[in-house]
Amino acid sequence: MDKKFGPGYAQQGFVILSLFGVLFLASVDNQLLIPLLPGLSREFGESIQTLGWLFSGYAFSAAVFNLWVGPISDRRGRVVFLRGGLLAFALLALLTRTAESFESLLLFRVGAGAIAGVLSTCTASYVGDFFPYERRGRVMGIILSSYFAALIFGIPISSWVAQNWGWRTVFLVSSTIAAGLVLLTVLKMPSDRRETRPRQDRPWLSYWLLLKGRDTVGALSTSFLISGGTLAFLTFISAYLDERFGLEPVEIAFVFMVVGVGAIVASPLAGWLSDRLTKRKVFLISNTALIIPLLAIDRVAAGVPLLTVLFLVSLCVAFRQTALQTLQTGLISAERRGSFLALRNCFSQLGISAAVIVAGYCYSNYGYGGVTMFAASLTFLGSVILFFWVSEPNDTPGE
Repeated sequence: MDKKFGPGYAQQGFVILSLFGVLFLASVDNQLLIPLLPGLSREFGESIQTLGWLFSGYAFSAAVFNLWVGPISDRRGRVVFLRGGLLAFALLALLTRTAESFESLLLFRVGAGAIAGVLSTCTASYVGDFFPYERRGRVMGIILSSYFAALIFGIPISSWVAQNWGWRTVFLVSSTIAAGLVLLTVLKMPSDRRETRPRQDRPWLSYWLLLKGRDTVGALSTSFLISGGTLAFLTFISAYLDERFGLEPVEIAFVFMVVGVGAIVASPLAGWLSDRLTKRKVFLISNTALIIPLLAIDRVAAGVPLLTVLFLVSLCVAFRQTALQTLQTGLISAERRGSFLALRNCFSQLGISAAVIVAGYCYSNYGYGGVTMFAASLTFLGSVILFFWVSEPNDTPGE
């Protein structure tokens, strides 16, 4: 652990709480349009395939903006970007409420993607800076459980608010939460400004060096594939549930809530298990196992069978995500961690952007079964690449 950070449990608790809140907000923002797609399609007169560009544009802007932020956060610290990103998020959420066309909504979502990418990169980097690798898995598990807390609480509440007061009100709530998190990070999160860290005059050279390492390239490629696979099936699942079973947005959100309950418990467990069995093993087992329930989603009936399959999907995703993100924080030293995780997020978001476009084509031409087959293929390739290219890191220098 960096010496400048205090070792007290209370301070560590506030750090975990703050980062949990930041990632929860970013996760809700990333997912909240999923159950609202059928309604947005009717309001703006656009097809589900066209609305998929909301997610592709969001992901692409996150990818590009991350490349600029990563090296600067290595020099200036993560906290300044967390605070600035939350403030910008609050303002942009207010602007999103004014969208009167698909084009304006797309523009605002592109901006939100850039901000969410910054928040995600700096959250993971701060965990890597603050906690030692040998117990980083359980901390990462707690913080990443915010992703599934978003499924349990954020998405159902957002859908309920949208159904009763309109989808624009959802962004007013998001803006308010972001403002509260700005205050929390100002009052409780220790500053990590790096006064003595040398300036990186050529950040693109740093990225080039990262792209020459076998482990780092393997980890980046894995993120590209599995992130794309996850958002491919998630983006169109609400349209599938609406068309096949006639579910309303709140009912779709309930499905997300039920399957998220197990995942929010599994994520901290995955962190503990990763610290004991190695992150690499936990990822390979859970990611490969994910293929089976993915292929079964469109083959089961509504009710308990569907919820069971989606529950298994969420468990596997929880285990693999915690293991992989913890492993990735250990592949590089603290001096370049922000750059690497920014590049990781860039690959992840580019994978999402490309996969959602392809999945939209699959959905239009082959139905949701084509989408899940595509997602399962990307997932399998992710396991193959990590198995052959990425080794378990030792505790990195500079911790």
